[in-house]
Amino acid sequence: MRLTRILSGGADRHLTWHWAFALIGAFMVLFGVLNFAELPLGWKDRTDQIGGYLDATVGLGPEWVPATLWGMKSIELLLGLVALVAVARRDPRFLVAAILGWMVVMTGMAGMDIWANDRAELQEHTVYFAAFAQLLIVVVALGLVRPARHLLARLDRTVEEPRVRVPEQREVTPRS
Repeated sequence: MRLTRILSGGADRHLTWHWAFALIGAFMVLFGVLNFAELPLGWKDRTDQIGGYLDATVGLGPEWVPATLWGMKSIELLLGLVALVAVARRDPRFLVAAILGWMVVMTGMAGMDIWANDRAELQEHTVYFAAFAQLLIVVVALGLVRPARHLLARLDRTVEEPRVRVPEQREVTPRS
């Protein structure tokens, strides 16, 4: 299948757009953009946190902290932009991709929390993962409502009730 067909939302789309996706998409855009924007505000806290993770897990020194932090925040911004594309194109596949991306990020962070023995952050990232999992369930469920209704209507039209044959009656004309 060609990439242009996939990106164009061709006839093979299974999920359909629901009005609630605009609200979910707006939340996802704000979540990604604000997570990126908080980088200058919380630079010291984040560098300490990431430095502790890198030191406790893979043994990398403080010289790796800025690159790791910028890389993580860039991924978060990218996920926010993917959600923006979903809302702009009214395509739930991009919204699903953004939600799955956040689930992957939270899984990675939870793994680092376990490895670094940081239980408070593990709880936070687990709650975020559960929230994104619930958003994914809502998007998939709402996205499949309309196709399911169309499928049921089509099946209803194709299944006909058995017909009872009524013998034809001929008109009787009086003979004169």
